[in-house]
Amino acid sequence: MRTLTIVASLLVLAGCSGDPEPSRGQSSPPPATREAAPPPATSPDPKDPGPVLAAPPEPAPPAPVAGESIVVAHTLSVTLDPATHGLEGSDTVALDGAGVRTVDLELNKSFTVSGVSFGHLAAAFTFKDGSLHIDLPAASEDHFTLTVTFKGTLFDPPHRDEVRFITGEKCSGTIQPEGAFLAGGAGWYPDAGDGMKRFTITAKVPEDWEFIGQGARHEYDAKTRKCTWCDPVPSDRLECVAGPYVAAELKSGRVTVRSYFFKDDISAAEGYRKSAADWIEHYSKLLGPYAYDDFSVVENFFSTGYGMPSYTLLGQDVVRMGARYLGEGGLGHEVLHCWWGNGVFIEGGNWCEAATTYCSNYYWVELSQGAEAARKYRRHEMVRYAMHVNASNDYPVRKFLGKVTEADNEIGYSKGSMLFHLVRRRIGDAPFWAALRRVVHDRTGSRAGWDDFRKAFETESGDDLGALFKAWLDEKGAPEMALARSAKGLKLTVGGPLKDFRVRVRTTMPSGPVEDDVDVKAGVAEWTIPATATRVEVDPEFDVFRRLSLEEVPVCLNRVVVDDTHTVVIPDGDAAPYKDLLDRLEGWQSMKAADATPEKLAGKSVLVLGGPDVNAVAKRWAEAGKLKRDAIEIRADGWSAADEIVKLGQDRALLLTLPSPDDAGRQATVFFPASAAAAKPARLLLYYAWDSWLVWRDGKIAARGEFETGKPLAMDLQK
Repeated sequence: MRTLTIVASLLVLAGCSGDPEPSRGQSSPPPATREAAPPPATSPDPKDPGPVLAAPPEPAPPAPVAGESIVVAHTLSVTLDPATHGLEGSDTVALDGAGVRTVDLELNKSFTVSGVSFGHLAAAFTFKDGSLHIDLPAASEDHFTLTVTFKGTLFDPPHRDEVRFITGEKCSGTIQPEGAFLAGGAGWYPDAGDGMKRFTITAKVPEDWEFIGQGARHEYDAKTRKCTWCDPVPSDRLECVAGPYVAAELKSGRVTVRSYFFKDDISAAEGYRKSAADWIEHYSKLLGPYAYDDFSVVENFFSTGYGMPSYTLLGQDVVRMGARYLGEGGLGHEVLHCWWGNGVFIEGGNWCEAATTYCSNYYWVELSQGAEAARKYRRHEMVRYAMHVNASNDYPVRKFLGKVTEADNEIGYSKGSMLFHLVRRRIGDAPFWAALRRVVHDRTGSRAGWDDFRKAFETESGDDLGALFKAWLDEKGAPEMALARSAKGLKLTVGGPLKDFRVRVRTTMPSGPVEDDVDVKAGVAEWTIPATATRVEVDPEFDVFRRLSLEEVPVCLNRVVVDDTHTVVIPDGDAAPYKDLLDRLEGWQSMKAADATPEKLAGKSVLVLGGPDVNAVAKRWAEAGKLKRDAIEIRADGWSAADEIVKLGQDRALLLTLPSPDDAGRQATVFFPASAAAAKPARLLLYYAWDSWLVWRDGKIAARGEFETGKPLAMDLQK
């Protein structure tokens, strides 16, 4: 996701419709179209927006120091030439600052500057190594403009740095026949500082191309494809894309939802437009109205999954996922970034992925699939965290900036999002959703940090949440809980951050389960239990995000993947069906099956490719009866799983993970295709790494499951 930061705008920009902006020094109330509403008194109902809040006062933006200037707006005009990777343009830069005699701007060092004007006067300038120094012919007034004419080439073809963890392809900015990506950090227009600016851009592209900017599209010429885009709110940078797109649109209330897809994928475009419109409606009712007039779903010629102000940029591989991507964790997540991250913008740490993950990925599961699905989601977040975050890669949530590794994902997205769940459990639904609506209402069009959320939650609830936020954001790790008997009854001991919180305890009585809340103080909770109680479970719904013990983490392929000892055992014969997968296993030790003796596999977590018919290790384990758990069993001539007995030759495949037969302290995964045709899923095994077992029938997943894990926070009292 691309993160921007904005404040109230200061100027009326030519070519933009909408409310006029006040002069500097005045506050800028949110436009009427962004009038947010608090939630109802109970759990939020997306059909009921609730009463309207009055527009709050906003602090005036800081004035420039005497003799210095700040950039407040850009009005750009650019022409793109994909054949030469060229960009030619001019930028009228609006600045504030009285008595200014020099201005310094930054521009891509490979560009050239042909002229600078100060109003109607030419200005002297030098441009070297990306620094544009301008000497004004006269001292500036409070508000003034500089027009810079420039041109250059932008060509950094996309490339991929990571193999296993998918973060998309890297590109600092490029203009090429496949498309153009004008990244904010590419320096493709002159700018200075990290302050907030308004952007208007008029672009001319080839007549079979379309240009997409931020905000809303104006003055579009369908024949020449020339168009103007204008942001309704400021931003810290401008990012635009262009390419040989087929455009279409859908009007949904006041919002125009557009799709820009390549012609090979236009059959999917309508579904994306309709889904985006639905998500905008849902989030508008949940959190407050959408800040923009347009939303665009744009297909990219390289692999991305970005959220920008008023659009999302999705790689062709993502677009072709179709219906699988339209849900809460895909398109819904990117749309929601127009509230969190590209509506309310970040400062002081990347909180927007945590907020977006909670309000989209998690809350939609709870809202649409029910309590049990939500419980599974929360537990899975803890499983992922336990697998991927350790002492060597851990860091506080407040230091999370973006996702590069699995550890980043689990810290910034998972642990970060579960702070919102802890707060919601503590203060209740009504204050929680009211606070989020208030942040949207008060901060859309400006920056916000973690402390703004804390203050909103405290205002709505009356609770002091300082200790909770400090522990969760500024300390490494997650709570580690241990349950034991004590002289008083039962004792819960908590290590790691968060020493004071409330946890649910379920006690099974002869009449049925009884649930109570127990307060943990200074990392300890102790309580008595009724004599007739038969079982106690602490946090049975996994509401308190914590570090799971090893026995609570299910056996699965990912436990092999994250183990530093991971080894792949390949058949002695034909390994061609596994070539694509083996190319992805960068850094893995590889062994031929004939060489993989018990002694050599001791101390290693193992991925065995091929069943007993082709892999000697799988055969040895199967003949010893070691590949059996519950109703799943691999034999020399096939397997039993999912109420089916499979024989060699069928178009069936099984992925099974167990403790390694050669070292019970490690994990072993066996991929057993019953025929050559059944080996096709092998190239995607790393995408199916969370289940203990999976069955493919005719190339499609037919069944999957997870073996039972230990429950150290549950105790049978009658034993």
